Amino acid sequence: MRVKVSLEEAQEELLGFATPIGDEFIDLAHAFGRVMAVDVVATQSLPPCIQAAVDGYALHEEDVARPEAYPTRRLTLRQRLKAGETAGHGLAAGETIRVVTGGPVPDFTSAVIAEEQVRLHGNQVFINNIVAPGSNLKAPGEDFTNGEVIARAGTPLTPGLVGVLAAMGQSRVAVYRQPRVAVVSFGGEIVPSWETPDPGQTRDCNGPLLAALVARDGGRITAVEIMRDTDRRADRLLLQNLIDQSDLLLTIGGTANEAGDQALFILRELGARMLFWGVRIKPGSHSGAGIIDDKPVISLSGNPAACSVGYELLAAPVLHNLRGLRLLPVRLTAICTNSFPRGGGPRRFLRGYAVCGQDGWRVAVLPGQKSSMLRSLVGSNALIELPEGHTPVEPGARVTVLLINPAI
Repeated sequence: MRVKVSLEEAQEELLGFATPIGDEFIDLAHAFGRVMAVDVVATQSLPPCIQAAVDGYALHEEDVARPEAYPTRRLTLRQRLKAGETAGHGLAAGETIRVVTGGPVPDFTSAVIAEEQVRLHGNQVFINNIVAPGSNLKAPGEDFTNGEVIARAGTPLTPGLVGVLAAMGQSRVAVYRQPRVAVVSFGGEIVPSWETPDPGQTRDCNGPLLAALVARDGGRITAVEIMRDTDRRADRLLLQNLIDQSDLLLTIGGTANEAGDQALFILRELGARMLFWGVRIKPGSHSGAGIIDDKPVISLSGNPAACSVGYELLAAPVLHNLRGLRLLPVRLTAICTNSFPRGGGPRRFLRGYAVCGQDGWRVAVLPGQKSSMLRSLVGSNALIELPEGHTPVEPGARVTVLLINPAI
């Protein structure tokens, strides 16, 4: 087991054991946000035939783009098509058929003129504009061609991709399975959030916090438990059951390697192959990971801010890999709008709020940066990364930012 590794070393160790966990077919209506498990190929061309791009009148090639025939040309209206109807015959010179947006045009159509650009008198259509060949027509396959790869495996299903698959006639789609994630807090002082704590006890905020983060990142929570450390055998059985029903286990607390901190001890009792213990970052230095039954187990600090930062940097990339995405937080440069007076020490991640304006990205250091505090988590959508031995941050400084909560 390696100790006090760099963040990149910890991520590399974990991602080596995080591969997609199988696929399943689901209804397209429930596919948004999932990840394609196979390449998707167009089964037809879109449009499948020449279609009108506007409501208007189909024109034969002899009646198109002939300046000498203007300012006025008269055509005979032979048919008015409604949505879903097709012409009963091809178009001849000197006549027209009214067509609708997205509807097929008659054979021998060279262009369509919008209905607001003509005059009607009985069954006579008068054209006053010059119309170029191909105007207001959608060519077969101009959107997608039959056999074209629409999306590769590993592509997230966006609303647009869902719409394309529906247009191709797909009602079900093969996606990677949602990773099942179990969360357990260590500590006899931890009580469920709905209980009134006695003196010396504290409500479990980290379990629900991680459950929300897992849901944000496409995982499925199977359990949020508290291990009271009152019966070692029962504790081992609980952990093994959680591992059996999950693809990823997150533990909270008990990571400081001091008396009474049991995470490393109990994971070893369960036969874990430990990858690392301790990461050179702050907050979140008391984080570790191992493998049990070929499944990743990530141990996070019991301090809320450290727990959250550890999740974003270690657990979230693993969860994304398990669901078929190779995804790390987006890194960018921003101007810091306020100060952080502390300097020196290990590589540090501050909770911040980032916005992008006309002058680029700006980020504010949120109040409540202690590891034990929750305040900075409320509106945070970014982590501000400060290198080891950094100087105090002054307003206007350029800093590295990792985007984590795009919806905020």
